[in-house]
Amino acid sequence: MLIPSLFLTLSLQITIIYGCTISINDDLGDPQPLVLNPSGGYGHSAFHLPDTGDKIKLSNGETVQVACPGGVVVIGGVSTTSNVGTATCNNNKFTISSKSVNFIDITCSTVPYHTARATGNKCLTTHKEIEIGFDINNRFLKHIDVCFDESKDNVLYSKFNLTKTIDGYQSGYPRPSWIQGNFFSVSGVDNLYTKNNQRAVINNLLGLDENSYKYIAESSDFYLARGHLTAKADFLFGAQQRATFYFVNAAPQWQTFNGQNWMYLESDTRDFAASKNKDLIVYTGTYGVATLPHEKTGVDTELYLYVNGNNKRIPVPRLFWKVLYEPTTKAGVVFLGVNNPYVLNSSKDVICTDICSQYSWLTWDRKTISKGYGYCCSVADFRKVVTTLPAFEVTQLLNK
Repeated sequence: MLIPSLFLTLSLQITIIYGCTISINDDLGDPQPLVLNPSGGYGHSAFHLPDTGDKIKLSNGETVQVACPGGVVVIGGVSTTSNVGTATCNNNKFTISSKSVNFIDITCSTVPYHTARATGNKCLTTHKEIEIGFDINNRFLKHIDVCFDESKDNVLYSKFNLTKTIDGYQSGYPRPSWIQGNFFSVSGVDNLYTKNNQRAVINNLLGLDENSYKYIAESSDFYLARGHLTAKADFLFGAQQRATFYFVNAAPQWQTFNGQNWMYLESDTRDFAASKNKDLIVYTGTYGVATLPHEKTGVDTELYLYVNGNNKRIPVPRLFWKVLYEPTTKAGVVFLGVNNPYVLNSSKDVICTDICSQYSWLTWDRKTISKGYGYCCSVADFRKVVTTLPAFEVTQLLNK
């Protein structure tokens, strides 16, 4: 009888250690609350991250904080009067407001409200600093930093923390509508991204007939998409993913690039963080203005989504870049993609020495121009040309 007794003892110990499990993909109700650490924190550190995969494991008696910015906590279909609650684990149930429920039964009265707001500070000396996140009773949980050039309605870079637990992210969460906010000098940014507007503006810039499909195709992926800088899938929870859909976190990106090499780079970046168990700071930015030849003169002509006389705004970036930085080891690397599916201008598009041979984990088809020609550089080499990357110390290449 010793073996059954030992098995019973081990089972009891496991129950005590992991009294509750919350699956990010299966145990979040709708609308889902923010799942936070009870000890507080701001931004990335405030969220209760998975232990393994998409599973948050709690001991009996351990608590999580649930929050519903813009609404109130709902328990078993009954609304409370508070936007924050504390749920205590008790043998795969949670006690909250004296009720014992499954975690999936703890929801919000409305989808958690997120916001993008100016901090009042400047980035890169002269540009507007914007933060995106959740406001919980005057406690702001910042997810994304943005540096915005108001003179051209141009996003210079975004910054966020990529967690090593990202492989447990909530998949299939619905995509919301894009939000303009009050940062752009032009109105109707969403309409500027329509194919009809792109075709009219770009054809006029290039001296083409207004109905020409030469560059903005009628039905294929040769058009300009709303290209995320910080991607939806770069965050664990669906509520966080929704907060990426601000136009100050996007720039015009050819869909052939957006849905091919840039998408693979984003996925590879997440896989790298998870497989190497690394928490990273990620900067994603734009550089220069993409050009195509004028139909009559052959002169390289800069592309914009909005043109009114000499007032040109929302430039189509020449390059997209992504810096991965591990602050504990001061290791970093830069990945770049050429945002032009029609032509590669090596003298202008390749701005630093390619070191991609050192990164075998990349899966992009990087030398195919239509998918977005890609390459890799050291941070120091990159900085010689691109001055819009904020200052931080890099002492080695990030790879292993």
